[in-house]
Formats: sequence, structure tokens, C-alpha cells
Amino acid sequence: TLQRLLMSPTPRNIILGGKLVGVFISVVFQLSMLFLALTLIGSLMQGKLTWIWGNQPALLVIVILAASLAVSGLGMLLAGIVKSPEQAQVFTSVLNIGLAVLGGAFGFALPRAISQLSMLYWGRNAFEMLAVGQTGIWLNVLILAIQGAAMFAIGLFLFNRRFENA
Repeated sequence: TLQRLLMSPTPRNIILGGKLVGVFISVVFQLSMLFLALTLIGSLMQGKLTWIWGNQPALLVIVILAASLAVSGLGMLLAGIVKSPEQAQVFTSVLNIGLAVLGGAFGFALPRAISQLSMLYWGRNAFEMLAVGQTGIWLNVLILAIQGAAMFAIGLFLFNRRFENA
């Protein structure tokens, strides 16, 4: 399908922008389902229906949207870097594990200056802040949105350059 789209008169940035929107919607849906599942698990552990994400649902939605943008941008960056599905599998696995280690997803934390290199850190930190009732998540949202936009722009540049040279 991609080859057919690239042969059409549609600009590549429109094709990738459409792909970004599709991936973004998918990530928002996946994160929303994850949050509902975690809420259900937390409720089962408490023995009653419990909302475990603080008292600011609008801020929770904003963080989910910012995290989804960052993840979608990372996907577009990978699309610009990899040249085959096999490469994508290797890059994705290594990158996911690396970002998880940097962001503190394995139960241990690296020094904060190192952890802040991972988008996972900023998302996890924002969700933790909301869960305990804090609302100062705007720096986290800004960094996630900037990371997503920057990775999309770099991925678009690399993707265009690869197909111009082909």
C-alpha cells in the first residue's frame, strides 16, 4: 500500500501525517484501555470501585494525549530510520527496553538526570503526580509534546530523504 501511495501525487508529508493520525488514535485507545484495566485491577484489590488516577480527569486526558503524541512521533522516527520489517523489530525491541530502563519501568531508578532522557520518565512522572493529587504536570506535557513533534519532524525528513534517493 505504501508503494502505491508514494506513486500517487499525494505529498509524502501528507501520507505520513495521515499515518501519524492513525497511530495516534490507536495509541490513545490503547492507553485508555490500559488505564481502565489498571483501574479495574486497583478496584478489585480495594474490594470496591476505586478511581486510582487522582481527582483531575481532564488533566489525565491531557497527559494521555501528550504521551500518545510522543509515542506516535517515536513510531514515525522509526519509520524514517528502518529499511525493512526485520530492522523495525530489532530497533523497536532494543529501543523499548532502553527507554524502559531509562524511565524507571523495571522497578529501579537511574539518576534523575539520566532518566529524564526517556519519554517514559515524563509520562510516568505525570501519571504518578496525578494519582497522588498533584496538578503540576505542565512541564511533563510540554516535554512529551515537544518530543513527539520533534521525532515526527525528524522521521519525516529521514523518510523523505530515503525515498528521494531511491
